[in-house]
Amino acid sequence: MKQRDQGVAIVSVLMLVLILTGVFAVMTRLTILNIQQSGDSVRVTRTLAVAQGGRNFGQSLLQGPVGARMGDAVVSLAQLNLIGNAATWVFAPGYTTTRPPADVVAQKLDLLSTNIQPRLVGSGCYGPYTVTGNQRLSIRVSFTGNLPACDGEPATTVGVGKGRFLSGARNSTQEYSLPYVMVVAASEGTARRTLTVNGEYRFTVGNGSFARYALLTDQHQQGSSASIYFTSRTLFNGPVHTNGNFAFSGEPWFGGAVSSSGVEDTGRQGGFFAASNGSAAFRTPSQLNPPRYSITEPEFTNGVSWDAPEIPFPTNSNDQATAAQQAGLFINSSNSTVVLSTGIGEAGSVMAGQRYQGITVTAGSTTTEYRVLEDPVNGGPGALLRKVAGVWTPVLNSLVPPTPITRFNGVIYGNGGIASLRGPARVPAGSTNPNNAPPALASFAGITVVSNGDIRITGDLKYTDNPCDGALSRNSNGTINVPNCSSDPLAQKNVLGIYSSGGAVRIGAGNSNTALNVPTDVQIQATIMADNTVEVENYRNVPCSLGTAYILGGVIQRKYGAFGTFSGSSCSTGLGRSFTYDQRMLNGLAPPFFPTTSMTNLMPSRQVIQYGQSEQDRR
Repeated sequence: MKQRDQGVAIVSVLMLVLILTGVFAVMTRLTILNIQQSGDSVRVTRTLAVAQGGRNFGQSLLQGPVGARMGDAVVSLAQLNLIGNAATWVFAPGYTTTRPPADVVAQKLDLLSTNIQPRLVGSGCYGPYTVTGNQRLSIRVSFTGNLPACDGEPATTVGVGKGRFLSGARNSTQEYSLPYVMVVAASEGTARRTLTVNGEYRFTVGNGSFARYALLTDQHQQGSSASIYFTSRTLFNGPVHTNGNFAFSGEPWFGGAVSSSGVEDTGRQGGFFAASNGSAAFRTPSQLNPPRYSITEPEFTNGVSWDAPEIPFPTNSNDQATAAQQAGLFINSSNSTVVLSTGIGEAGSVMAGQRYQGITVTAGSTTTEYRVLEDPVNGGPGALLRKVAGVWTPVLNSLVPPTPITRFNGVIYGNGGIASLRGPARVPAGSTNPNNAPPALASFAGITVVSNGDIRITGDLKYTDNPCDGALSRNSNGTINVPNCSSDPLAQKNVLGIYSSGGAVRIGAGNSNTALNVPTDVQIQATIMADNTVEVENYRNVPCSLGTAYILGGVIQRKYGAFGTFSGSSCSTGLGRSFTYDQRMLNGLAPPFFPTTSMTNLMPSRQVIQYGQSEQDRR
């Protein structure tokens, strides 16, 4: 009996152990599931945060890189005469009504949409980007409703509305609206969150500024045959145009749209291409598909047009002279000297602690100091002051009666030529390092230096806020080093223009008066335009030790000017040239009162509006 009782007890214990083991296993499984679910919830929450951040990043994409491509599309359609210019309704050319017809505007804006989409990175696929760890983010943007395959997601089509006219008038700026859809996808492991955003892109079009071009010439060749070549040393990362004919040798690289008219030079469409025997052959558009010949194969990464419309040059600088007299600085003395600088008002003065743009003018034997104060409300240029007997006093304009200039318009006009234009001298004096040059343009300043005569640049002209992190260059393996440049016209406001309407813009060199010569590796951060040429002075007699002229901006000139002479790939005399395009100009930024073309262009004013958002999460 006792043995039987013992056996029953053992069985009971074993059954209890099995039950407890089962309960423990179930509890363990539930705990693991709870942990997994908690982990999934955390990942889903984190992906939502990443997606929301991606939505904000997408808005920046629309304002910056996407806006730049929109600017390209607008100019391309204008050059092809598929849309109007700013003297008519841009998206309803030919209509003289007080308001453009809605259906015509919608059709033309559809054309703009289909032109923009293939210009976008990945046809609208940005990413995937690694946020942190295993978090990924991708953004799809579409103006046509066609979303490309991106980050594992298949291509798809969604509905977008029709574009429309908002405001403006013929012969003026006009504002339009283009609908868009943006899909933001964020993931962490298996957790994924997708946001679909619908909105509209509001933009303004008007007369385009010449500042839009990295290089523009009216006549490109010096004579009846090709004599100025773009070679393998030639690099441009912005729009390039000539009303004449380009000549190519080797493998020049172009990162922006390239176009020529063939109106000047030969009077026919096409370009010169160097051959292996040293001669040059003129090739017509029908012979340039693809655009290569013999040893010459230029790289047009953003396309080339051989039959673009001619872009006429302005005939005078009367508008700029008037602007300088009304709310700028008019120098009525030939061969003046202008020095630009920056600073903060001294303690105890009327401008104590205020940032200012300095302008020092020497006309004849008289030197006058001017300062433009930063507007404390709008953040741009404010009052123009002049130092008289040690006291800063307001400058009066030329109106009748004259009034103080409370908002400087940025124009400095030298009547009869400017013999010297520069920023502050390098520290220490005589330094060959351009990094030792203080800035010439205050962060808030926009200035255009204009003359109806020659302008000589004699020193560095640098921005306080440089929009680029380097210079365009070709690596030793042949690849192109494209600097990272801001395309947002509001990110860095400082901008400088130099315009000679009746002469040349010369980089000072080879003068017996050394104060008129630029330092080694001069830095010129400005968009330069000349009715004649932009060139290095005395370039045939200047030693190569003077280095390179580094220009950040663009060069617009009636005739292509020389910087130096070369033998093969080696410098013989003069300066080398390094052009880096200021990408902000693609988004409509321009120096104040810089000359404009008759071509339509995108203006800086734009607004991205978000209408609605839908969310989807998958695990």
